[in-house]
Amino acid sequence: MFHRLIRTLDLYDGLRLPVQVGREELLLIHEDGQTWLVQRRCPHADFPMDRCTVTGNQLRCPGHGMEFSLRTGQCLTANYRIKQYRIDFDGPWMGVEA
Repeated sequence: MFHRLIRTLDLYDGLRLPVQVGREELLLIHEDGQTWLVQRRCPHADFPMDRCTVTGNQLRCPGHGMEFSLRTGQCLTANYRIKQYRIDFDGPWMGVEA
């Protein structure tokens, strides 16, 4: 089932959109023309990453500063990984299949 998250026209750099899909808490991130969909809470300490920073392809958690690769999901300094979700499209809508 396709879950609409946002219209592509509504994307802007700096967007951090928390969304709920079923039981999953997700975070849609748009920065420098790129969009990612990841788990909303840091796997290190369950901190919400709504105010995360993104530099290049690295996400930094605002809680303890853990940095994750947005290409692989792997933490750069410890053995944690953020779950990533594939973004799908339906006309003007960006969403996720669940």
